[in-house]
Amino acid sequence: MRFLPAVLLAAAAAAGCASSGAVVPPRDPATVKREEGEAAALYARGEAFRAGEEWDDARGCYRGVFEDYPGSVLAAEAQYLAAECAWRDGRLYAAGELFAKYIEDRPLSPHVEEVEKRLFDIGTRLIEEGKRGLWGTGIFTTSEEGVHVLRRMAVLLPTGTRADDALYEVGRWYATERDYPGAEAALDQLLKAYSGSEWRLQARFLLAWTYWTDNRGPAYDGEKLRRSRAHFAAYVEQASITPVRAEEYAEPIAAAKAQIEAIDARLAEKALLRARFYRRTGKDLAALTVLREAARRWGTTAPGAECAERAGVLAGELGLEPPEPAAPPAEEPR
Repeated sequence: MRFLPAVLLAAAAAAGCASSGAVVPPRDPATVKREEGEAAALYARGEAFRAGEEWDDARGCYRGVFEDYPGSVLAAEAQYLAAECAWRDGRLYAAGELFAKYIEDRPLSPHVEEVEKRLFDIGTRLIEEGKRGLWGTGIFTTSEEGVHVLRRMAVLLPTGTRADDALYEVGRWYATERDYPGAEAALDQLLKAYSGSEWRLQARFLLAWTYWTDNRGPAYDGEKLRRSRAHFAAYVEQASITPVRAEEYAEPIAAAKAQIEAIDARLAEKALLRARFYRRTGKDLAALTVLREAARRWGTTAPGAECAERAGVLAGELGLEPPEPAAPPAEEPR
């Protein structure tokens, strides 16, 4: 019976804490006035340093305002100006971090459009400078920092005007660096989230190429190739939607069609490998199924024709019907 009062007392104490925590006592007016005066004086010093283009000193003053006096009416503008001073001082990555933190803290800021432009410029400049490296040697690059800035921008400002641009730049950089999973993630996000992006065609082609190049893993695994084929096919369809557009993109359309043919041949080769494996393990019916499907899908290629031939021989051995004629199916991109 002693336990019940203890529980009730604990509950009452918790309720008391909750209610007391919800009530914020008013600050002393004299303290508020003093701190606002100190913040204003520090902000004024920052303004004087900024007027003299003493960017580092100005940034220190502005940081003091929004870090030491977060409740000040000047805190929001000081936080923005601290990032702007870092940008003016050429400290690109520091500016990118400050601008990103500013927009994270103040997503409804009137400076959103300016911050988005700054973040995109910072990210792309860091990537380009990083390609050259220290004195053009290619070492000590800053490209990874630029990619980080652009990715963070796309997360913080997904409905902005440059989010799709940022994702395309990130995807291009990852593809150049042969970080294929990174490229695939960025480009796939662009295609899924930004249906009106001007980069959709380029992103589609690059994503298809990335999947083609990323065809690693077991020799019989064709998942990446199937994704590549689907995106190349979608590219051909979308780039050919009007005669004018088809003429404009004639060269990449021809390249995409050639890649589709090459992919079909590779997929048929992988089917032959799977069929051989099934035959070695005594699974003749599974081998026949694989060969027939390959002949149906990719019978117009040399490996596909071989699949059809082998399927016919194996069907005869098993006393079954010959394979159906080739009829490549339509595939949809992911």
